[in-house]
Amino acid sequence: MDKILLVTPPFVQVNAPYPATAYLKGYLTRQGIAAEQYDLSIELIGEIFSATFLREVFDGCDPARFADDPNLVRIHALRGRYLATVGPVLTFLRGQDPTLAGLICGAEFLPQAGRFETLADLDAAFGSMGQVDCAKYLCTLYLQDIADFLRATVSEHFEIVKYAERIALSIPDFAPLAEELARPLNRIEKRMTELLHERIERERPRFVSFTVPFPGNLLSALRCAQYIKRVFPEISTILGGGYPSTELRNLTDRALFDYFDYVSLDDGELALERIVTGGEPIRTFTREGYHEGEGRISHRERGCPDFGGLPHDRYFSLCEVTNPMHRLWSDGRWNKMMLAHGCYWARCAFCDTSLDYIGRFDAASAGQIADWMEQVAAQTGSRGFHFVDEAAPPRLLKDLSLELLRRGAKFSWWTNIRFEAAYTGDLCQLMAAAGCIAVSGGLEVASDRLLTMINKGITIGQATLAMRNFFYAGIMVHTYLMYGLPTQTLQESVDSLEVVRQMFRAQLIDSAFWHRYAMTLHSPSGREPEKFGVRRKGTGLNPFANNEIYFAENRGYNINLVGDGLREALACYMAGEGLERPVHKWFAGKVPPTAVEPTLITDHLIRPDACRIFDEKARLVWIGSPLRRTEEGIEAYGPAGQKRMKLPDADADFLMRITALCGNLNETVTFADVQKIYAEYGSEPFAILYHSKKWDILRGFGLLQI
Repeated sequence: MDKILLVTPPFVQVNAPYPATAYLKGYLTRQGIAAEQYDLSIELIGEIFSATFLREVFDGCDPARFADDPNLVRIHALRGRYLATVGPVLTFLRGQDPTLAGLICGAEFLPQAGRFETLADLDAAFGSMGQVDCAKYLCTLYLQDIADFLRATVSEHFEIVKYAERIALSIPDFAPLAEELARPLNRIEKRMTELLHERIERERPRFVSFTVPFPGNLLSALRCAQYIKRVFPEISTILGGGYPSTELRNLTDRALFDYFDYVSLDDGELALERIVTGGEPIRTFTREGYHEGEGRISHRERGCPDFGGLPHDRYFSLCEVTNPMHRLWSDGRWNKMMLAHGCYWARCAFCDTSLDYIGRFDAASAGQIADWMEQVAAQTGSRGFHFVDEAAPPRLLKDLSLELLRRGAKFSWWTNIRFEAAYTGDLCQLMAAAGCIAVSGGLEVASDRLLTMINKGITIGQATLAMRNFFYAGIMVHTYLMYGLPTQTLQESVDSLEVVRQMFRAQLIDSAFWHRYAMTLHSPSGREPEKFGVRRKGTGLNPFANNEIYFAENRGYNINLVGDGLREALACYMAGEGLERPVHKWFAGKVPPTAVEPTLITDHLIRPDACRIFDEKARLVWIGSPLRRTEEGIEAYGPAGQKRMKLPDADADFLMRITALCGNLNETVTFADVQKIYAEYGSEPFAILYHSKKWDILRGFGLLQI
């Protein structure tokens, strides 16, 4: 049977494989199709940050071209130091020689250029025990200095995690891309095509499929396809991934088909299977037009991703910021997986809910996911997981946590969630016990009026309680924030910052990021902008990419200045600074003071947790160590200590029994069951024990109501 080569083109994140090709390879292989995967992105970035490549760059550039740029002159003057250190730096960042940390943190090892001018207070950020992290941070600045030089001398499009993103953003027709593709290959693109050529010669595929999740790897995919058409005309080329699925759904510009024979939308498993086997095309463009076809596969049928064959020793960590939560995206070899297909909420007005990858929710079982985690850990050697779901369902996270604890499986994981009431204190404790270290979720506009308008399905109060419960469980929190929403007033913009300030001051948020609202074609707000108080500019579709919709509204204030103030304040908050400064002072020009009550968040924080409300249907679980019966009562043991409790014999025997029962996670024990059992030990109402200090003590050692 014909072979297909699945390629991740440059550039995506460097710390872990992007999972698209792994999911495709796993599915296609199980269907009997010969499929191999190639992470051209990580291979090329490793070649670029090498002494061989940099020597060619330094030797081939004309210093006179940048004589008026002191930073570039300095880098060129220190070229010998860069050539001597780039190899050890990559070795260290790959985790292959951590002993280099001390040398890197010394003042004389790394050459330093412009990126080091804003160097943070390293002692304050890392202390005396964070030498490895400090070294990662310095190495990241070092690589960014080199990237600045490469942009000036090789290609203006180069960045470490993206390539030519500006060209592909909101591009109405193919002409700018065609103009770029008509130019000769630069040194980076030449090495890219050499690597691709070597892999094609090795694999001899009949099809080569490129996954393009972001605008920042579209041009590189086109360059690769252009090369294949010239050198390997017998190979059919395929474009798929998040970018075409979002931007190219209304494609009429046929210039793209000079490079790709097929453009696949949405999930690629069935589409690629049919292309390779000669079946009926499904959700695929060809030069002849669009083929909708029929058929879907479930998330369970998609199955376990196969990361086999990827160069796991080539990925490396970066540390662009000192914030521990913000670093998770670029630091650590996380296995990227999906708990479910789509979003279980799928109602937010700003989100692309009409697209299949969001609008069609379909989850695997907790047992199946745990099986996949074990398989992937064996493939990659890493037991860290980043679940990249749009929003992980709390019920599934509960079931998965119980399953992992039942198996005694030790994993570290983090995921995206919605800050809803389901995240009680006990559920968060359960997740933490099962390995959850962080969550990210959207607080968005931080205004109850606007949260209702966009149908977010949460309130500030609900979000506050969820964040509080994650905090007490030791789970870090990142939140996505949004400004510039239709009808959002200047007052509401100031007030949203005040809500965020209070949350940071209460230590509910570890990191955050402000996004400017963009109206998109596939969102409820984009389909019916008038319902959100704005008017769309133009109604026609572009021949190439269609996504962002431009709209007119009577805003009455400078949105760019607002964005600048929000971002400056947030940067300080994440550093623990400026939390007592009145929020209106962060903005240029005259803005109103906040109308938010100064105790808004603290008033929410004193509300009781839902897991303390007695519910006969609620499940009781024990995740602590076994209790020890003593002559006077019981003794509980935890990671941080132990506690002896004097109890009547009946209560002590009862607690020994129910913790043993509830500790068997194969069985479900409800409070109704517990009440019946308690009746065997005396006539006193169970409510007395439930509301006692003894019960609270046991909760602290692992007795949870979920």
